[in-house]
Amino acid sequence: MSTLIKEVLPQSDVHLGLPSVSMNEAIEFVGGRLVERKVAEGGYVEGMKKREETVSTYLGNGVAMPHGTFEAKEFIKGTGIVVAQYPEGIDWGTGTAYLVIGLAADGDDHVQVLSTMAEVLQDEDLCSTLWTTTDADLLFNTLSEPEVDDDEDDDDVATNDLAPETDVVITNPSGLHARPATQVVEYAKTTDAKITITKGTKTAKATSIMSVLALGASSGDTVRVAVTAGDADAARVAMNSVIEILTSEEP
Repeated sequence: MSTLIKEVLPQSDVHLGLPSVSMNEAIEFVGGRLVERKVAEGGYVEGMKKREETVSTYLGNGVAMPHGTFEAKEFIKGTGIVVAQYPEGIDWGTGTAYLVIGLAADGDDHVQVLSTMAEVLQDEDLCSTLWTTTDADLLFNTLSEPEVDDDEDDDDVATNDLAPETDVVITNPSGLHARPATQVVEYAKTTDAKITITKGTKTAKATSIMSVLALGASSGDTVRVAVTAGDADAARVAMNSVIEILTSEEP
């Protein structure tokens, strides 16, 4: 596992037991810390708020990972993470966030940080422990030195040999995270078709934002999309819908 997280998350920026505030106030706190550390300039915080207006950064399991819009990249000066724990929770629109992980990432670091965090935070039981722990070392070590099991034993994730599948080169500028990942998940939840996306040895259920982000798929990467549906027409519609998102020019 990469040591990048440990390099960009100082233990002094793991904040426990914060009183519940509004979503924007939480963003101002974690974003403000990124600015104070000179990882980003002030305009980036507004970019973090702006993103929530178009697509929620709530990832499930009580975790939100606010980061700036594509247009706010000009305010990023490095890579940094801030972790804020709100044991009473914060209304994050699509869910209640207990862990707010503020992120500014330079270049390809963005994909690596998101995929690493998403992979470890897929564990619902682990997340519920981190929501309320009073042990800063536990939270810091869990995120900075994650131990992730690469073996996937969920039968629902395994692709069906009979399912239509195709290799797709991602051309969306944002890769398979941020808006595109959310769009894939939102679509997958509206169809009866079962959709999986595979990159290398990792296969994600398209209905899980954490699972999709954990793939770490960037623009230019090739992924395999597989669809299991009740009939050929439904499978074709689902396949085309996912491909359209992955190849869209809108970040």
